[in-house]
Amino acid sequence: MRHVQHSIRLPIVLDRTLRQLATRREMTPYALLQDCVRIGLAAMTQEGATGPIPAALAEELGQISARIVHVERLTERALYVSCAAYVFARAAAPTRIDETRLTDDINAAFQRQLALAGDTP
Repeated sequence: MRHVQHSIRLPIVLDRTLRQLATRREMTPYALLQDCVRIGLAAMTQEGATGPIPAALAEELGQISARIVHVERLTERALYVSCAAYVFARAAAPTRIDETRLTDDINAAFQRQLALAGDTP
């Protein structure tokens, strides 16, 4: 059997999930990715046999995905506000600091928290 090489890009979250699942199944991520493609293609080619259920599931998954993106934005905003509160509270204790320095400190704290969460842009 001849093989054809394809290059794909995965979001970090999917890559983490793929690697964790591959580790649990004692496979390489590449072997698991091939299984995922095979199973996914088999499911897509049998779409006509199963009726409208896959379309409804796909629509629901799309809605869930959109909600997750919204929750991620809200979570990121909450993290930013928390960092701002932390920096303002820290600045209120000693002498006053100018707004530019406070903004720089807020952004630095925010980037540190993103880096700790593994979501560095």
